[in-house]
Amino acid sequence: MKSLRLVILAVVLFFVLNFTVQRLEGETLRTLAEKLGIYIGYASINDFWRITDSDKYMEVAKREFNILTPENQMKWDSIHPEETRYNFEPAERHVRFALENGMVVHGHTLVWHQQLPPWVSGKSTKEELLKVLEDHIKTVVGHFKGRVKIWDVVNEAVSDAGTYRDSIWYRIIGPEYIEKAFIWAHEADPDAILIYNDYNIETINPKSNFVYNMVKEMKEKGIPIHGVGFQMHIDYNGLNYESFRQNLKRFADLGLKLYITEMDVRVPQNATPKDFEKQAEVYRKIFEICLDNPAVEAIQFWGFTDKYSWVPGFFKGWDHALIFDRDYNPKPAYFAIKEVLEKKVMERQK
Repeated sequence: MKSLRLVILAVVLFFVLNFTVQRLEGETLRTLAEKLGIYIGYASINDFWRITDSDKYMEVAKREFNILTPENQMKWDSIHPEETRYNFEPAERHVRFALENGMVVHGHTLVWHQQLPPWVSGKSTKEELLKVLEDHIKTVVGHFKGRVKIWDVVNEAVSDAGTYRDSIWYRIIGPEYIEKAFIWAHEADPDAILIYNDYNIETINPKSNFVYNMVKEMKEKGIPIHGVGFQMHIDYNGLNYESFRQNLKRFADLGLKLYITEMDVRVPQNATPKDFEKQAEVYRKIFEICLDNPAVEAIQFWGFTDKYSWVPGFFKGWDHALIFDRDYNPKPAYFAIKEVLEKKVMERQK
């Protein structure tokens, strides 16, 4: 009798699991992410509404993702081209597209040393540059108040050596510009999630140590910083996964929300099927580690189709870094990520 009950239980479990698997087969990254209460997203290219395949681009974007970051059109040279003139319309198109399709908006970026209009470089005193920075942050954040949920307040303020980056902000104002930026952003929208964003801080190293100590001190001083963004521009050789896991943990232990903000995994331009499988495994491992840490709120790619990736123009000899190819076909990386999400959903449904 006991053996019969075990057989019946095994059969029931078999059918339940198969039903769950079949039901998940029709899911997208977006629907799976929503079941898990996380965000999966992408960086939205400039003027996406004007590209020749805009219908296809928007179709895939709204099907697969629930968070959007404007790739360039919230940066200074686009949104604040002249000292007395703001240009919000391109950024507005990204925001409207996101909100009309039930996506969250992640704003990028309020303070950065690159893509600054020439008029900013003409400022030579601490007082005038602080005034410019305060006006910019409060105007931009205030304009999008209630519509942009997350802001990259300060971007790449630390050098690879683990020191403050020698930028116009640091040279003229000093390190206090970082804290002031968070304070001003919070004043402009008290409900926005404010994060520090940087590259090469995914594992424990001199740069991530510096960022860790910087944000820890900010938290201790009561500065309104809520999270850290790890850009994750890597290649198909991956990274030290255990170091990545421990690094996420120490930032989470500070009470911070964690974001993978700009992920891509580049492979050689003449990539083989084996290279794409290696790429898929890197994506798989990163997602597994992230989903094991409850502080991780979002994982975003820097684009989603190789057709519009920044990688070939920046990394000579490298390409194919995203999860859809140039014809919007999902690559092995897409299916690897989907498997990780499906597995996590099934675990939670047990």
